[in-house]
Formats: sequence, C-alpha cells, structure tokens
Amino acid sequence: MQQLQFINLINEKTFRDRGSLLNMKRTYLVVLYVSLLAGLEFPDFDLHLLVFLGHRSILTHGIVVPFFLYKFLTKEGYSKISNKIFGRFFSNKDFSREILDYAYIGFLIGIAIHLCADLFPKAWMGFALIVFPPWIPMGAPFSIVWMLLNMFFALKISFQKIKKKEIENKTKNRIFLSILAIGAIYLIIDTMFVSKIILMIISFPIIWFYANKGFKVIKKKD
Repeated sequence: MQQLQFINLINEKTFRDRGSLLNMKRTYLVVLYVSLLAGLEFPDFDLHLLVFLGHRSILTHGIVVPFFLYKFLTKEGYSKISNKIFGRFFSNKDFSREILDYAYIGFLIGIAIHLCADLFPKAWMGFALIVFPPWIPMGAPFSIVWMLLNMFFALKISFQKIKKKEIENKTKNRIFLSILAIGAIYLIIDTMFVSKIILMIISFPIIWFYANKGFKVIKKKD
C-alpha cells in the first residue's frame, strides 16, 4: 500500500514537472514572437528621433544596439541587472536568462526581416541610405553591404541560439517555418515584395542550415 502511494506521488510530481516545463516553453515562444514584432519596428524608431539620428540610422538599422545590450546584460557581474529586471516576474534565475535569450533571438530576427525589406528601395538615395548621426549619408555601396552583413549576422546569431536550445527538432523547424511566414506577410505589404521574398527564401534557409556548421570551406585533399 505504501509502495503504491509512493508511486502515485512520483507520478503526480512527474506530471506537474512536465506541465511546468510545457508552460515554460510556451512562455519562451510567446517572448520570441513578441520580441520579433518589436524587432520589426525597431529600425524605424529613428523616425521618433529624426533630429538626432536621421532616418536609416546606423544605430537602429543593424544589430549594434541589441548586440552590445545583450552582452552587457549577460556579462558576469552585470547579469544581476537582468535578473533584477526579469526577477520581478520570474523568481528562477535560469528561467530569467532563458527569457532574455528568447527575447534577443526574436528581436534579431525581426531586425533581419526589416533589413531584408530595406534592401530594395525605389532608388539608392535620400532616406534609402544608411546615415551616421545626425545626417551623414554613407552612400549606396556602404548601405547595401552594411544591411546585408547585419541581416546575415542577426540570423546567424539567432539561428545558432535556437539550435542550441533544449527543445525538439520538430519544434525548432516549426519556429523556422513560422519565421518565414511572418517575414513573407511583412514583405508582401511593402512595395517590390517579389524581390524581397526571393532574397528571404534563398538566404534564410541557407543561414539556418549552416548556422551551427561555421560556414567552413571544405578543401579537397590532394
């Protein structure tokens, strides 16, 4: 009888743990998608600070700000700041770190999709060009290279992090497909969407596939 009660207690704890883990994973995904939407809008935040930054600011049309902010919040000695921020909502420090990770992943992906859209302006002049604050345009070649590189590294960093997460491969693939779907919807509502979607469906899967392979060049043996 005591053995049966003990087994029942273990089963109940197992179900509670599984339910808690499932809720955590759902929370992570919600954070990822909300952050993705925020990342889509972040590059155009410079429109609210036009006098100081100019439009297509190098600070917002790239990963500079989120990259160094994430490094700061996860650096040893400073991580207590992020724990204090997220600790108001989540008592578990590991859970707080995961929340920060998924927020970072989603934000970078959102920026990458936005940059994919910005790579096809009507003409490479005026507001189409990357600018140094406040109003120093960098020209078309620099603007194209800057946005391509930042799109690439935003996707590489975020895809690497997704693939390292302890979630099922099926879930990871679904996340990737949902990213493509969100990207397609975002690009379709813009002008010249065909070219933008072609760039996305070519570049995103390549970066996703090679995210953990280091893009090493395979040399043939003599």
